[in-house]
Amino acid sequence: MKKVAVIIGSGGQDGTLLTRKLKSLNYEVIGIKRGDIDLLNIEDVSELIHSKQPDEVYHLAAYHHSSEDSVNNEVEIFKRSIDVHAISVNNLLDAIDKHKNNCRFFYASSCLIFEGSDKKLLTENSPYSFENFYAISKISGGSLIKYYRDNKKIFACSGFLFNHESSLRTENYLSKKITSFVAQVNKSSKQKLILGSLDMKVDWGYAPDYVDAFWRILQNSSPDDYIVATGVKNSVKDFVKTAFEHVNLDYRDYVIVDPSILNRINHTRIGSAEKLMKNTGWKPSIDFFEMVRVLVDKEIESFKSS
Repeated sequence: MKKVAVIIGSGGQDGTLLTRKLKSLNYEVIGIKRGDIDLLNIEDVSELIHSKQPDEVYHLAAYHHSSEDSVNNEVEIFKRSIDVHAISVNNLLDAIDKHKNNCRFFYASSCLIFEGSDKKLLTENSPYSFENFYAISKISGGSLIKYYRDNKKIFACSGFLFNHESSLRTENYLSKKITSFVAQVNKSSKQKLILGSLDMKVDWGYAPDYVDAFWRILQNSSPDDYIVATGVKNSVKDFVKTAFEHVNLDYRDYVIVDPSILNRINHTRIGSAEKLMKNTGWKPSIDFFEMVRVLVDKEIESFKSS
């Protein structure tokens, strides 16, 4: 009999990649995109779990806010963050407890819940940061995971996700901005790529590897919380240099640094996936430099076919 999986946020990068993976494993996948059901309505959520009887639920939905978004009222930002990252989590876990308590639940948390550190790798026990509503709401969602795991005996797990990229990223992501530019520029072009910084350090991973980690976490013998990261620090300059060199160009001829376009301070966060590797056998399939080259190749392929 096929396993049944519900993916909340199936239309995003991770949801799309996870859908592909699970279907390759012969799962029946029920994708929930924005607007499909009201996750804040406990009756609707209860009906979803009761009728579909899923073996696994993946909560990948997230509310991101930037200074360019139309909503800038802090009260509204906090409400939307809590709705997506906590209230919907509680409704799903409550429904699982009532209607399918052997269902396994994965919650996509974020490295942004941790305090930044340039000196040591972050672990699952590193101190939390409460510097913005996104972090606060993600911490709230993770607290619900622990509550239902400890008190209701639900197989519920959090994955603390560090930066992970694929060709499915949208243009507002740095990786897409760089690789899309590189794919379309030619040697005689006078176009310029404007970036806020080349010095920022990031733990970058390959998104298909990360969704493999989501699945592995739910196949484990017992529920727990895990950092999903590479543990390797690379700069924006490393990304840019690798991308341009892949098409035999010098990034210095095209890149302009303008710090004024940055709308927030980016703290360095590098994660240790030692616990994940030990307990699930997970490991990245490609390194940072190969990932950048893969992303550039996919952008070139997409550009030529458009």
